[in-house]
Amino acid sequence: MYEFAAISSTFPMLLSVTGYIWSAFFGDPDRFPGSPRLHALLVLLQFLTVTMVYGYPSSMSFVLLSVLYFTQGIGVVYYIHKKGRVDCGCLGPQFHSRLGWPLIAVNGFMGMLSWGWSHPAWFIYPEAVALNGFLLEGMLLLVTLLVIVGIPDAVHAIRIYRELAAPHAPYIKPR
Repeated sequence: MYEFAAISSTFPMLLSVTGYIWSAFFGDPDRFPGSPRLHALLVLLQFLTVTMVYGYPSSMSFVLLSVLYFTQGIGVVYYIHKKGRVDCGCLGPQFHSRLGWPLIAVNGFMGMLSWGWSHPAWFIYPEAVALNGFLLEGMLLLVTLLVIVGIPDAVHAIRIYRELAAPHAPYIKPR
């Protein structure tokens, strides 16, 4: 049950971390409305907090995760007020996501979810380093890499294939 709580509360942050690493690796432009240093710090905090949730199962891990979600929500409000509805670059260069009230609502909901999972009555936390938690985090990073990179690339490849195959469609026999 702890694994369900960890996955449900950390998946958006894992998507953000994977999107940032993928775009930084290939030198894509950073769409984050703040400074690149602030974006790198935010992604580092996301990664460390998520790693703490998986590697050190405790109620304090979920409290720190919820604080980070609430802080991100406040940051979104700040940048909406300062710059308007700009592209946040939250999920890397292939997804165009704008700063807006839905993002604030998602951060608030995820913060409340994480805060709820931190209640000690839900789990008996072992309060020790969990190596299987690190393995689970690694597997989820691979799943998020598939979501961030694989799905948009597959949709793009299918569209190109259909454009190339369209002139030949009348010559193909239906089976």
